[in-house]
Amino acid sequence: MTEEQVNYFRTFGFIQFKDFLEPEEVETLSEAFDEAMLKGRNGAPPPKPNEPRQQINNSIPPHISFFDLNPDVFYPLLVDERFVDVFRNLLGDDFILPISEGILHTAGSDWHHDNVAEPPYFTMRAHIYLDHLGPEDGCLNVIPGSHFSEFREALAENIGGLGVEAKDVPGRFALVNEPRDVIFLNHKTHHSALSDRPYRRCIHINAIKPRHTESVPEQIETLKNSLHAKYAETRITAAAALKRIGTPEALAALEAHETSSLD
Repeated sequence: MTEEQVNYFRTFGFIQFKDFLEPEEVETLSEAFDEAMLKGRNGAPPPKPNEPRQQINNSIPPHISFFDLNPDVFYPLLVDERFVDVFRNLLGDDFILPISEGILHTAGSDWHHDNVAEPPYFTMRAHIYLDHLGPEDGCLNVIPGSHFSEFREALAENIGGLGVEAKDVPGRFALVNEPRDVIFLNHKTHHSALSDRPYRRCIHINAIKPRHTESVPEQIETLKNSLHAKYAETRITAAAALKRIGTPEALAALEAHETSSLD
């Protein structure tokens, strides 16, 4: 990342990288995603529009690791230097990867924010949307700057009573997405998908900056409790995190990827 890109993320709470992935990578990810979600449903049809979305991660039933459904394709993302560079520049060398997931959306979402770690800490996510998404198709909308606590808290308290429709909230910024793009979002930033278009496909890679062992125990526990505690102590780099939480198959995929990178 450049200094300007880091400043952009810190100021607005998000950054979108156009053409972050190669076309053949998107094709591979898209096929793997569809196969993994089908496997996660045990071959059943996808949920119908406006039914609960299909979301696969370790923290919710049936507690399946989405990346383990195709480790050869998905786990290399966690050691891909393009992603590692962004997480490292925004969170520091000691960033950790608490959880990753696949989501098949069946409807839109109203304005909301996700995890709120105690300042100055924050958590973030890479959004890999596998479809073209515009404002009418359910692309990710953000309110720039809403990761700052006073603004975020005012929005959380008042956004339903502003007298405007969700699409007309001042400051709404629609992140028109092509499948090669990747969006990095501070979890504190207000965001939405203001369309009921079903079957938007997304891969999430979540990352956090851990509180260090020299911090007071109460602070460490606060951060753990605001995240998926099972993985809160997985630490250092993407590769190290994978070696802590990966299955034998995933570790084999990582080893193969690392070996091929040296060839």
